[in-house]
Order: sequence, then C-alpha cells, then structure tokens
Amino acid sequence: MATGQRGFRELDISISSVLSAHERFPAYVVIFFWNILPMLIMETRSDDHPVAPEKWRNTLTALSQYHNLYFIAIGPDLHIYKPQYPSQRLLSRPDHVVPLPFTGQQPYGAINPYNPHAANHVKVGDLGNEELLVCTCDDGDVIAFTTRSLLHELEILEATQLEAKQRGVESLEFISTVRPFFHCNVRESAWGIAIHKEARLIAISANTHIITVFAFALRQESSPDSPQKSSQDIEDDMLNSPGQGWQVAGPSGLNPDRKRDQITLLRGHSCNIPSISFCNTEDDPTGRYLISMDIKGSVGVWRIFEGTFQYNTSQQVAEEHGIPVLQNPIWHGWNLLCLNPRSFLPLKREVEIFGCKVSVNRGDRSWDITHSQQEVTDSSMSHPSYNGPAPGLIPLHLPVLDRTTAEDDEGNEEEGLDEDDDSEDEMDMDIELLRENLRPSLDLNPPHFHSANPASSSADHTATTPPLPLLLLTCSTTTPTLWSPNSLFPNRLLSPHAIPATHLTHMLDQRIPASHHWLHQHNRLNMSLQIPTLGIVILASPMGRVALLTLTRHGRSNRCAFRLDWLLPFRSQEERGERPDDTLVGIAVGPVQGSGPEPRRWRLMLTYRDYSVLSYEIWRRAPKGLGDEVLVF
Repeated sequence: MATGQRGFRELDISISSVLSAHERFPAYVVIFFWNILPMLIMETRSDDHPVAPEKWRNTLTALSQYHNLYFIAIGPDLHIYKPQYPSQRLLSRPDHVVPLPFTGQQPYGAINPYNPHAANHVKVGDLGNEELLVCTCDDGDVIAFTTRSLLHELEILEATQLEAKQRGVESLEFISTVRPFFHCNVRESAWGIAIHKEARLIAISANTHIITVFAFALRQESSPDSPQKSSQDIEDDMLNSPGQGWQVAGPSGLNPDRKRDQITLLRGHSCNIPSISFCNTEDDPTGRYLISMDIKGSVGVWRIFEGTFQYNTSQQVAEEHGIPVLQNPIWHGWNLLCLNPRSFLPLKREVEIFGCKVSVNRGDRSWDITHSQQEVTDSSMSHPSYNGPAPGLIPLHLPVLDRTTAEDDEGNEEEGLDEDDDSEDEMDMDIELLRENLRPSLDLNPPHFHSANPASSSADHTATTPPLPLLLLTCSTTTPTLWSPNSLFPNRLLSPHAIPATHLTHMLDQRIPASHHWLHQHNRLNMSLQIPTLGIVILASPMGRVALLTLTRHGRSNRCAFRLDWLLPFRSQEERGERPDDTLVGIAVGPVQGSGPEPRRWRLMLTYRDYSVLSYEIWRRAPKGLGDEVLVF
C-alpha cells in the first residue's frame, strides 16, 4: 500500500497488478513509430495479434458499476472482459466481442478515413433503473446498450461454450441476440456524452458544434379509454422501444410534461465540443442544467427546459483571476465535470485542503496549488526515458519551489483557513465535520442566475431562476481549475462572495527526451472520472499519466478547493520498467467485485494502446474510532 508523508492522510491506494503487453501476447508484433506520419502503425499478421485501439480519442474503456464487466472499444467493436479477482487481470482474448451497429448515414469519419465507425468515447451511466454503456463514433453514430443485456449475452455464450465442451466438439453455433437500447446518428463525429439518471436524459455533442439532448418520455399520453400504466410499465416501454416517434422541441426548450420522447438541439458554440456534463445530483433531479466546454475553452450553461444559454470564455476569466494562461493551443478546452458540493471532504488545515502552501492571486480571486506537484509521494518529474538535458528536450513549464520563501510568506495565508499545529492524532477528519457533509445544501452560489440570451431574459424570469447547485471543474490542455458558477460567469446581479478558483498548472508534465517527442502531441486532460462517495476526481492524459484529486472544503467557511494526492504510475513503477512505452487509451473505475450496494473499495484500471493494463485498488480510511473503512457520506 502506498503511503505519503506530507502532513496529512492521502487517499489510500495499492497496486493490484501490472499486466504487460508481452505477458498478454508473447508473440506480440513490434509497434513501429513513424516520425514523419501523424499515425502510430501496428502490423497484424495473424489472429493472435490484436488490432491496436484508435488514437486521438477520449477514454475508450469503462467498468460496469453493478456487474464484473470491463469494456474497451477497439475500432468498430466492443470487447468485453471479466476481470479476475483480486488482481483485476484480463485474459489475452476478450470473453465476447460485440460489433457496434451502424446507421450508414455518414460514410466518412473526422479522424481516420479508413475506419469511420471507430468509437471516440465510451461511458457508463445510469438512466433510470438501468445502467447504460454509451459509445459515440467518428461517423456520428451513437449506440447505447444496457449492461444487463450485455451480461445476459455473455452468459448465453458461456453456456454454449460449456455445452460444446461437454459434447466434445470444438464449438457450437452461437447467434447473438443483443440489441442496442438506443441508436441514432448526429450527422458528424460524436464526442461528449452526458447521462442524467433521474431525468432520463442523454446528451451528445458533435463536430456540428451542436449538442443533441434526447429526453425519454416519463409519462404516457392517456385517453379516456386507455388503461393507466404503472411507472414500471412506462420504463419497460422505454427500454423496449425507445425513441419511437421523436418530438422535436422548439426554441423554448423541452416540454417538461415529458409525455413523448423529445429531442432538442442546443446551438451556441462556434467550434467542436469535446465535453458536456449534467448536474446529476439530487439538487437538479429534473435535469434543468447542462454544462458544455468547447475546444477553445469556452464554457456554456444551458437551461434545456427554457431554451436559454449563458456563455463565457474560461481563458479570459482565468486571466482575470490571475491564473497563468499560455497562448493557444495550450488553453484548449478538453474536459468539464459538474461536482456535487456534498462530495467535498470537510477538513481543517491549509496543508490538508490544498496539499501544499497555497499562493493567493489577485486579492483572493484564485488559489494556486501548482507547487503540490513536486511534493507528491513516489512521483517523478522526469519521464522514465529521460537521462538528463539533451538537444531537443521538450521544456517542463514548472515553477521552482522555494521552500524557505513559501514558509515565510505570511501574505499568502488565506483568511479563515487556519494553519495550526495539530498533532499527528488530530490530522484525521473531525467526526462532526463528516456529519456536516450530510447536510442537504451548501450556500455556495448567488441567489439568482442571469441568462445571456436577451430574447429570453426578463426581470420576472431572472428573479425566479434558482442558482446553479454545483461546482465546475474545467480542464485545459494541462491545467485543471475548480470554479464556482459566480466566478466563471460574473454578473452585476451576482453575489461578490464567490469561492476563489483553485488551479494546478501543468499537473501531469514531465521532462521528456527528444526520443519521445511524439508524446507531446497527446498532451491534453481529456479523460476524467469521479467517485463522489470517496470525494475524489481522476484526471488523465493520453501521454500516459493519471492524477488522483481529493475534493476538499474548509470545515467552518465551506470554501471549496482540491488537492493532488497521487500521480500514476508511481515513480517506483517507472523505475521497475512497469510503465508502458505507449499512449493511454482509457481509464476505468468501478467497485471491487463483491462490494455490494455500498462499495467501500474501488478498482482503477489504466489501459494503454499496446494492451498493457495497470490496476490499482483505492479506498479512504475513516477517522480513528470508526473502523478501517467507511463511506465518506
């Protein structure tokens, strides 16, 4: 188990297994790097040699939260595995391969013209009482399966294989019966995926610069002679025939009555939209808000039942808050998460909240925790292949931490965030603060939210619009930033008491030798996951590194921030040669097998393009006296 010595207790983590490409495929064909081509090419000479996952995508892997199923999209196919317990190791061959059905509406893709139906993004999420696996493809297709149907398909296949073995024959005919729950095309390459559990909404962003929201009917259209259906009957109808007779919503937004399946198109961005997110919490059970981030770093807030849209440029706001902003393409927008304020851990001391001595910018408008990267336990500032300065070295844009100055700089001490001399026994979270985390609401937002659409703004409308019940985490190419809505969307009607923006510049950067300059082309924070019950966010880059962030707040003031706990793979793993010399294609997180309905331990799997898999187990210990493990809230 990895443990740190930073004056506070980090998230607990241990290595479950390291599965190399050579171990999975002993006769693996060498991967050739062609510096003059934008593409990494792998030859395949027999069925024993796997086809490489596509490049330049969002995360292509996922874990079911209810079943022991691991998914990875390889081109136009979905590969399904059953990880072994407790190592989470995968077999060389998948347990099942499901071809992704295609509409054929768009014969071309935006990235690889020879494989237009390849998946761009894979995501697992709940829609009502069903868990869905949603894939977006380069040709604009969107395919969703229920994980229950995929599990049933796999069980039938296993039964067929067992029968063949009992009969003494090599194989028996197997006819696939799995059908997608939902299948459509959004005209151009599809990327962002957002799923709202309670509101039964699926949103998809595409290179058309449009977000398509699919709202499944929640009530039946009744007539005097028609029998009334139960809510379970309505949900069964939705699963058996979704999207039959879609009703296109007008400019005023979705009809909240929800008696028919509806579609609404959200127009407002002027470029590609890689990331979208619902406020998927109990504060927004009807799915009023959808947040989006385009490739230029602009963030939009949509009220999908009102047809209103507010838009702001995070790069401009960052400059106003004193956050270092480099010229494009460094400040591209790649990722966005809506965070539940209740998932932030209540803590006492500055080092627990930020992970380092914080720097305050622009009169308490932002908190800079970039120095914490250099203090993470068992992490390296250099790529494993780096052997010192050499011609062609890609620079590392990190500040030099002057520990003496940091300790003496009393002007950086945040008012209300006390730096006391708690003993080692007092470093644990206070039990009363843990109980405070169960409160139904936090006063984090101004009383009103103002629409930027003049046609839909009015004094009466603004006065009755509730505040945004969330916090936002945005990711540029290298920098995650935590915002409150009233920081990211300043307005003269909003409260001046906004939570300062917390940022960590160049979070995953390492010194990279010239021999690996191709890694720099993959520098983007485009993979993200969160575990609200542990109070953590997981961010990753195709360059091959992953950050584990703990969401924190000061127990008395409720001012929220985050801290950097771990960087993966560990330096010790890199020194042992366990870090794959290839790009990362996906991160996946899910409960450890057998955890039950309230999991306490979670598995994290990092999958690289050469089919190597690094697996970890993560959990959080409770304060002393509450046992070794409890849920955070």
